[in-house]
Amino acid sequence: MSVDVLDLTCPKCGGTMEPDRAKGSLHCPYCDFEQLLSPSDEDTLEAKAYARQKGILHAQAEAENERKRKIRKKRLILFGVVAIVISSLILISCVYNALRTKVDPFNYITVEFSGKTGDGSAEIVINDADGGEVDPHEITYSVTPKHYLNEGDRVTVTAVSSTYALSPTSKTYTVEGLDNYLTELDSLSDKAVEMIHNKSDILVDRVATSAFVDATSVTPCMMYLTTDGKTNMLYDVYRIVYPEKDGSECERFAVIYYKNVIVHDTDEPSMSYDSSMYYGQIIEALNKTYAGYITGYKTLKDAKADVLSHQSSAVTLQEREA
Repeated sequence: MSVDVLDLTCPKCGGTMEPDRAKGSLHCPYCDFEQLLSPSDEDTLEAKAYARQKGILHAQAEAENERKRKIRKKRLILFGVVAIVISSLILISCVYNALRTKVDPFNYITVEFSGKTGDGSAEIVINDADGGEVDPHEITYSVTPKHYLNEGDRVTVTAVSSTYALSPTSKTYTVEGLDNYLTELDSLSDKAVEMIHNKSDILVDRVATSAFVDATSVTPCMMYLTTDGKTNMLYDVYRIVYPEKDGSECERFAVIYYKNVIVHDTDEPSMSYDSSMYYGQIIEALNKTYAGYITGYKTLKDAKADVLSHQSSAVTLQEREA
């Protein structure tokens, strides 16, 4: 079936006329010529407009389909390139790893721990290369955590290398060998106790000479240890004897304390601590004619009672005769 085509050319000026459906005519916007339309002309105009719109929509659909086809084609090409690159990298990595020497990196290090518990540190020591096939300096090691360690903690060492194929790449170590605060007074050897007294002698001399008369004797008589299982306070108690003018003697007790004591009880004992001081009440040194004052106590019982008065309920008290 054929469709009549309506001529929109203006017979007056040759321009393209536009339909005016309200008037049922064609109007030329250039010369104002106007031509009435017959019913058949209107049908022809409607068919022409429909055909034009259908053609526009079809062209747009074809253009959109073509755009989508191009996008799919680009994506397929890109996916293929990426797949080829990944496959190539995997193949290269497999070949490279197959060619690299397989090494257990933890055969070439020692993990050392130092410091006191609660503030310990971990250090990786690389063993000297023996000229063999593996150079441990081509391996990078790291340890976590490294600081503020307690005895019995666990640390993890990891290893990476671009030279060797490592297996395993991580290993866990238990923290050990840190210095621990003294928690058992009876565990001290006689040599360690003597070493502590030697340190206390220096401080107690200041107490013994603070009166106006020299002490007849200054001797350690008791040790106390208060501890909560971690930290501690060590008290070294001395008996100081002063002469009286009438020939009698007067005794007083001085206390030297050490805070957070660590004792290295070896053949040559040593100790470390946070602080030390002589400890006690300001009391009169003598009962009779000589005058003088010391920082101490009149009786050993007074000394022990005052030591306990400065402790919390969480600590325990240990005693040892000097």
